[in-house]
Amino acid sequence: MNLKQVGIVEKKLSYQDNNPVKVKTVLNLSNWYYAHYNDSKADAQKSLFYAYQALDLSKKIKFNEGNAESCLKLAVILQQAKDYLRAKIYAKKAVNGYQNLNLQDQLGESWVMYWSASFLAGMPYEQRIPLLQNAANAFHKAGNKEREADCYKEIGDIYQVIGNGPDSISSLKRALALYDKNTREKLYGVYDLMCSVYSYMGDHKTAIACGLKAASIAEKIDDKSIFLCTIYNRIGVAYYEFQDDKNAQKYYLRSLNIAIRYHDLPSIRELTHNYSDVLLKLHKSEAALKFLNLMKAKYHDLFSPQSTALECQYIKTYMKLHQYSKAQAYLKPVKQKIKNLNDFHDRMSTYFMIIKLSVKLKNYKEANVYSISYDSLTKKLKTNRFFATSSYLKYSIDSAQGNCNAAMNNYRNYVKYSKDLFDENKTKQINQMTILYETEKKDKNIIQLKNNSIIQNNKLRHASIMNNLMLISIISLLIIATLLYRVYRLKKQTNKILSEQQDEINKKNITLQNLVTEKEWLLKEIHHRVKNNLHMVVGLLASQVEFLKTEEAVQAINDSQNRIQAMSLIHQKLYQSENLSMISMPSYIFELTEYLKDSFDIGKSIRFVLDIDNFDLPLSHSIPIGLIFNEAVTNSIKYAFPGNAEGKINISLKAENDHKYILTIHDNGIGLAPDFDSFNNPSLGIRLMNGLSEDIKGKFEITNDNGTKVSLFFTLNETTIS
Repeated sequence: MNLKQVGIVEKKLSYQDNNPVKVKTVLNLSNWYYAHYNDSKADAQKSLFYAYQALDLSKKIKFNEGNAESCLKLAVILQQAKDYLRAKIYAKKAVNGYQNLNLQDQLGESWVMYWSASFLAGMPYEQRIPLLQNAANAFHKAGNKEREADCYKEIGDIYQVIGNGPDSISSLKRALALYDKNTREKLYGVYDLMCSVYSYMGDHKTAIACGLKAASIAEKIDDKSIFLCTIYNRIGVAYYEFQDDKNAQKYYLRSLNIAIRYHDLPSIRELTHNYSDVLLKLHKSEAALKFLNLMKAKYHDLFSPQSTALECQYIKTYMKLHQYSKAQAYLKPVKQKIKNLNDFHDRMSTYFMIIKLSVKLKNYKEANVYSISYDSLTKKLKTNRFFATSSYLKYSIDSAQGNCNAAMNNYRNYVKYSKDLFDENKTKQINQMTILYETEKKDKNIIQLKNNSIIQNNKLRHASIMNNLMLISIISLLIIATLLYRVYRLKKQTNKILSEQQDEINKKNITLQNLVTEKEWLLKEIHHRVKNNLHMVVGLLASQVEFLKTEEAVQAINDSQNRIQAMSLIHQKLYQSENLSMISMPSYIFELTEYLKDSFDIGKSIRFVLDIDNFDLPLSHSIPIGLIFNEAVTNSIKYAFPGNAEGKINISLKAENDHKYILTIHDNGIGLAPDFDSFNNPSLGIRLMNGLSEDIKGKFEITNDNGTKVSLFFTLNETTIS
C-alpha cells in the first residue's frame, strides 16, 4: 500500500462493522506505519494507536486470535520505542493467548519477543535460556525448523557468554542439524560461534576447522561481507592459541583489510593489537613497530579512551627492541587511563607492562608500587594464573635489585602457582569434554527414544492390516528373521575379529609405552650416575688438596672442582626434570652463581645482578656455556677485586631475534692489563673459554669496560633446538 491507499482504508474504518475482518484491517494499518517507523514520530504514534485499537476491538468482540496478535504487535512497537518493561508485559500476554489457541508458530514468535524484551530489560543470562527453549519447543511442534534452529543458535550464544562450553556446543550442533542448505547465511554464523566456543574450551584444532568452515560459506555468499571481519579474526585467534603464528598473521591481516574497508574503528583497534602481537611472536619486532606507526599515522583516534591495549603494545614492542626510553614515553598516558579501567583483566595486563618496563629502567620504586597494586587485584580475583604472574614479577624486581633470598622465595611461589594453574586447566578441559560427551550421548538417547516411539506407533497403526494378511506376514517374518539371523551371525563374527585385532593393538601399545617409560628411566639413571661420578671426582680432588703444598696446585684443583661442578649441575637438573634434553637457563645460572659464591666464601663483598631470559638450551650448548660462565665468574671473583674490595658482577643471558643469544659477565673491578691478549694468552681458563666458544660456533670477546667484560655471542638453529 502507498500513503494514498492507507488514507482510503482509514476513512472506511468508521463504516465497517466490528468483526474479525476489521481487526485484521486495523492490524494491517499498524504494520504499515511500523514499517515506516523511522520516517517520523507521527508514524510511530499511529502504529501504536492502531495496535491498541485492534486490542480493544478484539476484546469487545471476544476475538481471541486478534487479541493475541494485537498484544504481540504492541510488544514489538514498544520494544522499538525502548519501553522494554511494557513490551515484556504484552509479549507475555501474547504467549498466554497463543497457548490457549494452540497456534504453535505464533506462540514461538511470542516467546522470542518475550525473551528479547526481557534481555533488553536486563534479565540475567541464565534466566533467558528457558524462554528460548520454550520458543524452540513451539517451533518444533509447528514444524518450523529454521526458527527452531534460530533459537538453539541464540541458546548456544548465551551458554558461550556464561562460560558453559559443552552446553553451548550441544545447542549449536542442534541448530546445525535443523538448518538446511537454503539457509547458508545462518550456517556460517553457527560455525563462527562454534569456533569461538572451541577456542575457549582449549580445543583449538576443532576451533580452526569450524572457523574455516564459516569462512568458506560466508565467502560464497559475499566475499566482502563485514561479517568476514569477525570470522577471520576468530580464526586468527584460534591459530595464535594453536601456536601456528604464520596462519594467525594471515587471517589477522585479512580481517584488518575488511575492517579498514568498512571504517570499523573498534575492529581496527583490536586487529592492530592482534597483528602487531603476532609479528612480535614471530620475532619481527621492527616490522611490528613500523606497522603500529603506520596505523597510528592513518587513524588519529586509534588509541581508545577506554583501553590501554595499544599503548601497552607500543611499550611491549619498544622493550623487544631494547628502546626503553621510547617505551617510557607511553607510561604517562597508560598511568592516566588505568584509573578509569573497570575491567580487571585490562588493569592486570597494564600493571604487568608498567612493572616490566620499570624494572628495565631500574625504577624499582615504581615497579614495587605497581607490583603491590597487581598483588592486591590478584588477591581479589583469586586465580592461579595471576598468582603465578605476581610471583614472577616480584621475582624479577628482587633479582634486578640483588635481593637473592626474596627472589628465590618468589621464584618458588611462581613455580608452585604455575604447576597449580597447569593442573587446574587440565582438569577443566577434561571436565568440559566429559560434559560435552555426556550431553551428546544424552541427545542421541533422546533421539533414539523418539525414533523407537515412532516405530511403535507405526506398528500399532498397521496391526489391523496385518491381521487380514496373516499368512503373508508369517512368511515375511520368517524371511526377515532368517536374514536378520544371518546378519547377526556375520556381525558377530566381524565383531569377534575386530575385538581380537583391537586386543592385539592394545597389547602392542602397552608394550611400546613400557619401553618408552623404561628408556626415560634409564636416561634419568644415566644422568644421575654421571652426576654422582662427577661428585665423586670433586670429592677425590678435595681430598687431594690436603697433600698439596703449593698454592698454585691447590688453586688448580679448586678450579677443576668448579668446572666439574658446572657439568655436574647440568646432569642433576636433567634427571630431576621431565625434559631429558633441555636445560632451563634461569634456574641453572642462578644455582651455578650460588655455588660459586659459596665456593669462594665471598659473603656480601661482591654483589651479583642477574638478568636471565626465560628459555631452555640443549645439552650440547648448556655444558660449554656453563664452563665459560664458570671461568668468567671465577676470574672476576679472584682477580677483579684485590684485597677483598667490594664490587659488583652483572650477569645477563639474553635471547635476541632469529635464535641469537648473548651471554655477558661484566664486573666493575680493576680490569685487564694493558698488554692483555685473549688469543695468545697462556692461561688455561682463557684458552678453555676460547676453545669452548669455537665448539658451539660462537664468538668470544673479553674487553675493558669500566672493569672486565666477557661476552659470548652464539646462535642456535632450529635443528639444534629440536
